[in-house]
Amino acid sequence: MIAGVLAATPIVVDAWVLLVAAASIVVTVLVTVLGTGLTITFHLAGRIDHQSEEIVLVRERVARLEALFARLGDSSGPATESPPADE
Repeated sequence: MIAGVLAATPIVVDAWVLLVAAASIVVTVLVTVLGTGLTITFHLAGRIDHQSEEIVLVRERVARLEALFARLGDSSGPATESPPADE
């Protein structure tokens, strides 16, 4: 019986080595995928933040232009009228 246990010991050790190696590969792949996913997420979040800042700037410029044209329209009358002709 002892001879059978001694003969089975290398097989058990080899099985544990394969199990640990497989687990190591799986963990490495999971960490790589997680890291890549987080990198992409943070990169896209930064781009979205930058674009939202640009949108705010464009809206401010449009509001200033609308206010400018509203003031010009009030002070000079309708923009489609031609100036009075000299007689």
